[in-house]
Amino acid sequence: MRQRISFTTMATNRDEILINFQVCTGIENFDECLAHLEQNDWCLERAVNAVMEAQQEAQQAQDVSDVVAAIPMETPPSSFRPLVADLGGDDADCNPPDPPAPALAFQPALIPPRPPTPPAPRTIRMINFTIEYKDKTINLVLEDSRTVGTIKTLLKDELHIPVDLMVLEGWGHTRIRPNDSAQLSALHLPLENRLYLQTPNIPETSGSNSNTQPINGEEISFADKLTRSFELCIMDTDDKQEYRLRYSGSKTILDVKHGMFALTQVPVRHQQWDGWPVNSEDTLTLAASGIEFPKHELRFRRINNKTRSPKQATDEQTASSDDEEFEDASDMYLDDSAVFGNDLTSRRFEALLPNNIEDETLALMHFSQEFRQRYGETHPQFFLASLEDAMKEAFNVPAKDRKLLAIYIHNDRSVQSNVFCSQLLCAESIVSFLTQNYVTWGWDISSEENKIRLQSTCTKLFGSVTTATIKNLQQDKFPLLLIVMRIRSNTEVFAVLQGNTSLDELMTSLIHAVESYNSQRQSEIVQEAERNAAETLKKEQDEAYHESLLADRAKLEEKLRLEREEMERQMEEEKEKKQIEEAQEARRMSFQSQLNAEPPEDSPEPISTVRMRLPTGEMLTRRFIATSPMRMVIMYLGTKGYHTEEYKILTTFPKKRSDHTRPVSKLQRTWTFPSGNTLCGRTLSD
Repeated sequence: MRQRISFTTMATNRDEILINFQVCTGIENFDECLAHLEQNDWCLERAVNAVMEAQQEAQQAQDVSDVVAAIPMETPPSSFRPLVADLGGDDADCNPPDPPAPALAFQPALIPPRPPTPPAPRTIRMINFTIEYKDKTINLVLEDSRTVGTIKTLLKDELHIPVDLMVLEGWGHTRIRPNDSAQLSALHLPLENRLYLQTPNIPETSGSNSNTQPINGEEISFADKLTRSFELCIMDTDDKQEYRLRYSGSKTILDVKHGMFALTQVPVRHQQWDGWPVNSEDTLTLAASGIEFPKHELRFRRINNKTRSPKQATDEQTASSDDEEFEDASDMYLDDSAVFGNDLTSRRFEALLPNNIEDETLALMHFSQEFRQRYGETHPQFFLASLEDAMKEAFNVPAKDRKLLAIYIHNDRSVQSNVFCSQLLCAESIVSFLTQNYVTWGWDISSEENKIRLQSTCTKLFGSVTTATIKNLQQDKFPLLLIVMRIRSNTEVFAVLQGNTSLDELMTSLIHAVESYNSQRQSEIVQEAERNAAETLKKEQDEAYHESLLADRAKLEEKLRLEREEMERQMEEEKEKKQIEEAQEARRMSFQSQLNAEPPEDSPEPISTVRMRLPTGEMLTRRFIATSPMRMVIMYLGTKGYHTEEYKILTTFPKKRSDHTRPVSKLQRTWTFPSGNTLCGRTLSD
């Protein structure tokens, strides 16, 4: 009885489906698992049941083969006749045994031979390379079926260094440096590898002839300028428009002119330039041309037919006439050949993407320009930058502004390419819907080199499942339209739309992807709004807290300033007070030294006794020699701190100023002899 497995949940991510399939079936071969899942439209249940049924049938065939192998290959006895009859499919009574034909009883034809088991395909390993060159680090992911030369080719696209000048080191201490044709699988490399790129044959010029220019005080060598970018500021003097273009130093002057042709539709022969160095040829690289680094200004204008000589005009008209006749003849030939289904793309148009891509942006400009020439003005607006930049444009924005990413993969070898582009992809409804809801990015895998480059990019960005889908898909299934979305920081391929579809099916698939994405995006919009509100609140709180801190700091500084000023004022007052006290003390000591000693009561000399009432109410009494001058009384009061500059001396009766008395007047001639009373009071200022 065949076993059936039901799954209640199915992973939407193909990586999870692949892992679950390997766990359920035990098949470790990567390509074999992909083949089973592709045959069952990535339905995990059908794929597992199909494998289990095949395993059961193989087990039953093995059991029958084991039974037959156990029977001896000789004339069978009579006991084996029913078995022979059963194997032959006939009744024993109707077909009696034939004794002389033992070989017929056990003919190998009676048991169907077991088909030989095909050898399992070799497992493809994805090897990671981290390559260091000067101050740059390049990460590559390649299948082990690729060669060392593939690594150098990808490095050439990244660094613009010729392949024959590259030397890769770091293959291991015991390994000899492999040549470019060596397969990675034969080198037995681990999954993670670190290599070092060296360019010993690139000349490093120096001296007066070195093509170096100082940048921030450093000399930039010719080899460095080959790997760096030049910014060209090109002024279109006819349209009064300025173009700012960046080119690698390994680009030629002719590449710049071709780039202007892609932007302005002015052929190279009709372009006139100012600003290139004298005697510079179109084949010179920008690094070797002698222009300013890293920025150089140029002027561009169109050559007017009137300014050319009659001979040039005649030659160009003849050439144009010949071109038109050739195009007419080509169109007639193509129309006749279209009946027989021949591939006409290579006869009428150039490839959408050139080989040996060095500048991806310039290549995508060529892709968009050639696509427009093939299929008309109404076409999707392709994003003119790398796939990583396209993902940033679609996803690295607020949730309400995010869009889906549509990756268009073209293949001129597919018979459906022209029909899909002209009738479906360039339909006005499709173009309008893609413009509003998608960021569209295009690539052409008609050449093997561009196909490998896209596979490497997809492996890095989306994983090996998407790369295997593009690699293993049949040619007549192209072109492809990959719908990529990002949900909760996970980027995944939502749908793969093949070229064999109708306009309604394509529009339905695009609408379904947008609706599914919008339903998932609503929760992210709400979460982002809540997060922004929380961040805004936190920012406001931080600002309020910061303002509060500033106010508190200002108050503290003001308080400290006032305290500092008060302290300074007190110190100044104390200093002044101390100075005054010192001056008064010095003055008192001076008076003390000049003052005569107090005579005793029984002195034979005449004595004047003076009683002095101080402002504090204290009474002082002192004896003076009557012949002493009035100055002695004043000096005595001065020794007590009462000076005539601040205090006045009055008699009690009659009350009058006695300090106005001449200081040299003798006491015996004044009111103080033989005794007198005085008052000492503070002098009032005017």
